[in-house]
Amino acid sequence: MIETHELAMKPGVEALRALPLIGGADLIVLARLNEVADLARLGPDEDLLREGDVLEELNFLLAGQAAATHTQPSGIVALLDVMLPVRPLCLPAALQRLPAPIGVRTLTSARLIVLPVAELRAMIRDSPDLAPPFLDYALNEMHRLTQEICALKLQSSAQRLASYLLSLVQETELSPARFILPFEKRLLAARVGCSQENLSRAFATLRRIGVETQRGVVVVRNLQSLRAFSEGIRT
Repeated sequence: MIETHELAMKPGVEALRALPLIGGADLIVLARLNEVADLARLGPDEDLLREGDVLEELNFLLAGQAAATHTQPSGIVALLDVMLPVRPLCLPAALQRLPAPIGVRTLTSARLIVLPVAELRAMIRDSPDLAPPFLDYALNEMHRLTQEICALKLQSSAQRLASYLLSLVQETELSPARFILPFEKRLLAARVGCSQENLSRAFATLRRIGVETQRGVVVVRNLQSLRAFSEGIRT
């Protein structure tokens, strides 16, 4: 939970209009949401949500990066994923008043829009046009998570890394493709779903098909070979 003293100002209707889920609402609804919403600014390494808490607010990550975490029985906090804007955090748990299944902690300075869940649920009941975007978002997230589960079960860490690197390529016609990793490798390991040791081995595997890395810069010599590897196609 974000402490109330950290909440500085209202986000404004235009900021709400840019959010998924509620951005398509009419001006009257957006104005009502703005009355109950707050804009929060946090520094790096601050808790946004604590695992197990019942959430009173729905937080939208507006800018910055955050980490999804899970505390193991041994007390070790494991990184599960890196969260990027713009997205709601723990949407099902917040709306259903369930304990948060993960913790969320800022990795960088961050800005969030915070909406009280009780007021949001009431507005969804009163404004039926608000409901379909929430259903669409939930179904899209379910589809994405199903794909991730399939990848975890059926692909090696090197194949998942290959798929992720391909998603970062913007100029698909350029050869070689060159880009900068969006975060450090310990966070990339969480994003891909493996340990740092396995990530190093995955990069070593990809070097054999023309993927080079140096200080966060990635060069892909042959996009076709990398795509074929990610799909398990022998070339």
